[in-house]
Amino acid sequence: MHTIIRLLVYSFSLTLLAKATSSQIDARTPTPGPENPTTIFHVTSGSNENYFYRDNITSGQLLVTSSSTASANITRRLVVALPAGNNGALVYFLPKDQEETGAPSAAPLNVELVNGTIQSTSAEDNNRGIQVDLMFSGNATLGVTIVGAVRAMRDYVEGSGTMHEIFNYTLSSFSSTEIRLHRQYINSTSSSTPSSTNNIRGPKPQPQVFKSVDLYFSIPPGSPARLSIKPSTNGTFTPPAIDILLPTSAAHGYLSSLHSSKPPVSAESHVRVRVLTNETSILGLNVNELFLSPDEASTATIKSVLASLPSDVAEQVSFLTFQEKFTAGGWSFLTYFGRDSLIALRMLMPVLTQNAIETALGAVIERANITGALCHEETIGDYASFVNVGNGRPDLGNTPFYDYKMIDTDLLLLPAMAHYFLELPQGQNQSSQFLAKIATLQNGTYLDIVNRIASYNIIRAMPFFAADPPTPSKLLAFRPGQPVGNWRDSNQGTGYGPIPFDVNVALVPANLRAIGTLLAAGILDVADLDVGQGVDVVAMAKKWEEEAPGMFEVLVDADTAQQRLEEFVQAVSLDASLLANTSTLSNGNVSFYALSLMPDGTPVEVLNSDLSFKLMYGTNVTATFLGHVVDALTPYPRGLLTNVGMVVANPAYDSNRTNVQVLDRTAYHGTVVWSFQQALMAGGIARQLGFCTTLNTTSVDINPPPSPQPTWCTDTDLVQRLQGAQTLLWDSIKGASSNIYSEVWSYSFDNTTDMFSVADIATLSPSGTESDAIQLWSYGFLGLIDPSQE
Repeated sequence: MHTIIRLLVYSFSLTLLAKATSSQIDARTPTPGPENPTTIFHVTSGSNENYFYRDNITSGQLLVTSSSTASANITRRLVVALPAGNNGALVYFLPKDQEETGAPSAAPLNVELVNGTIQSTSAEDNNRGIQVDLMFSGNATLGVTIVGAVRAMRDYVEGSGTMHEIFNYTLSSFSSTEIRLHRQYINSTSSSTPSSTNNIRGPKPQPQVFKSVDLYFSIPPGSPARLSIKPSTNGTFTPPAIDILLPTSAAHGYLSSLHSSKPPVSAESHVRVRVLTNETSILGLNVNELFLSPDEASTATIKSVLASLPSDVAEQVSFLTFQEKFTAGGWSFLTYFGRDSLIALRMLMPVLTQNAIETALGAVIERANITGALCHEETIGDYASFVNVGNGRPDLGNTPFYDYKMIDTDLLLLPAMAHYFLELPQGQNQSSQFLAKIATLQNGTYLDIVNRIASYNIIRAMPFFAADPPTPSKLLAFRPGQPVGNWRDSNQGTGYGPIPFDVNVALVPANLRAIGTLLAAGILDVADLDVGQGVDVVAMAKKWEEEAPGMFEVLVDADTAQQRLEEFVQAVSLDASLLANTSTLSNGNVSFYALSLMPDGTPVEVLNSDLSFKLMYGTNVTATFLGHVVDALTPYPRGLLTNVGMVVANPAYDSNRTNVQVLDRTAYHGTVVWSFQQALMAGGIARQLGFCTTLNTTSVDINPPPSPQPTWCTDTDLVQRLQGAQTLLWDSIKGASSNIYSEVWSYSFDNTTDMFSVADIATLSPSGTESDAIQLWSYGFLGLIDPSQE
């Protein structure tokens, strides 16, 4: 989280509600049933303490800046995120003396959650949310405060402190013991219809209720804390002044409590926070609905994995899954993302129930558009209103907006379906019933939509197949006008190259192969595809597999490679001793696949981890490709492996030296570790080794070997090198084992020990980009086995 020195934007509207709804809430106690037990867990991530809660009323995540790991110059904050409408609140707390004088406080303001106080809460008009008590180390002033869309909160955090003024809140009511900050949806989307009558003696007309989000601060019984509110007299240019005031003895009591293992007694100096919304809460999948039981396992390996599944980790995955969709991660991405759902599904599928798998597949199919493209992100709630207004369609209200700009998501569904229906026990004989389902978000059956998706992807692959010879211009590039299109969701992430390696070398042929197997099995019928006569998708896949990789080939001669490495370690403040490991090629030359291609076909010469997609999704992987995998899985900076994980990009060899800064350790998709990429690489290697049936494998998944067996299986030297690379990868992964379920982290380097350590990317990123504490696809590790534990 970036430090905020000045408050640049105020999320506030001075207009008071003429007739504010009563601030008294229904404080009924949650009554979880046996199918929806209460789930509470805590995760420390970087400088943040994350608390998660789910019961039969609501689910939500609460984040506070850690008082033990955050540096004094980091502004303390509270984040609350609710999957319902993807709504929440973001509040920065400033020491009151700093606010008044502008001088740094003598001691940092700390804010902590009071143990045992997080719970669900509800109010009239179907409002539901999260309640918690906070304890402050001193008087505080509310800084930037955002109430409403989590996407607006994310925009502020990652946008260097800027936000559209349309997201201002209203000071609805206030007193010395309670304030209510109200956020009505942008276009006043109604959640009820006003009642009326012509009978003057009839019931009084009821006011119309609008979709909204509320943030309450209140003083619980017994707490001596007080609230001080001074409404603004300057319109929307400044917010109200809201102070949290403690008695003089409170700070001493707070400091004493830090040295005690006992929970705090009574409500001394506590402040209660509630965040509620009247968006519909969605029902979650509990652990038993999500994961198979050990008795349901089809293999001894899967049974062993399920039997040893940590209950706390299983609950974390459960928190991100719902009966209608999977969500990507918390707090920033507690909504549907197609790519995240499908990659996580591919890795976790062998240990998931039939219902969970079909929930994830169905959510993707439901959100396909009329062309057959798949949805990248579903925008819901108030932010959907904002997007619809911006698109000139305010009449749509908060109707969800579906984003189709990514080109990789389109290619991930059919490989997952083929794996499920044709290779896993859970999917056996299920295809007809599943594909006969009537879609609820659009017209047609699932089969109708899947045929459209398959046709769309075949047509996109046709120009490359038809070209003789094929050229880079026939590869799949980002959509016109879009700077992004694959998982490296940033212009810089692909080194500004719009033709990505993973899509063209791995996902296009894998998608074609999957269509071929579904056609051969009779699950799909070529007559139902809108692709013309005589299409041979297997021949198409074969040409992509043979021709596309060479277009990304990079070769750097030994002398140039060494010179660039030496320049690189100086530029990024590493030590030259790290270069002691020599290249695995006997002549010292370095060869690898480019991260992407520029529009003219010039390679972006960045060593990268996207080889993992070919390993996980490909069935016709060559010895040459596996050689590149072995070379990449060597110590950084020659390769990708540090002692705290595998970095996803290494620009050390790039002739374009500006990429050394563009893709450094502060960049979201730079020289940093993404946990899902490690899992995908580890799972992919295990999958490929499993195709050599005489070898022991660490794969939990069920992957029938291709026929005939890959020719490289008889290359003893290559197999041993691949197994050695697998061991090195797992050693790297285990160096940051406590982080593997989080989203992304960076590194710090100690020149005295030549060792790397985990660094919070939020403290390094110039844009304030931070890692989610839990990320759906990072749980792919639950479908893997460490080879050293076999």
